[in-house]
Amino acid sequence: MVTRPWLKVLAFVLVIIGSAVFFINAEALLNGDAVECDGSQMRPGQWCTSFSGGDEEKKNESRGELVGYFGVGLGTLGIGLFVSHGIAARRSSR
Repeated sequence: MVTRPWLKVLAFVLVIIGSAVFFINAEALLNGDAVECDGSQMRPGQWCTSFSGGDEEKKNESRGELVGYFGVGLGTLGIGLFVSHGIAARRSSR
């Protein structure tokens, strides 16, 4: 039986890092296409008169959304490694 403990460690690290990256950027992921003005969500019929860099805020939000999806991918990869390691361990113990 060939055991690979580093594979379990790698899977654990990927799940932890993926979860952390997701939760740090969760607001950008879950916010969707909500329209904001200076950080507060707007309702229909409201006007936004902001002289700050709104374009920069949108860029940061879209970057956060991309990084959040990257975190989801890392976590999914880690879970896949856990599952494949478990299947391989069961097959080799037969």
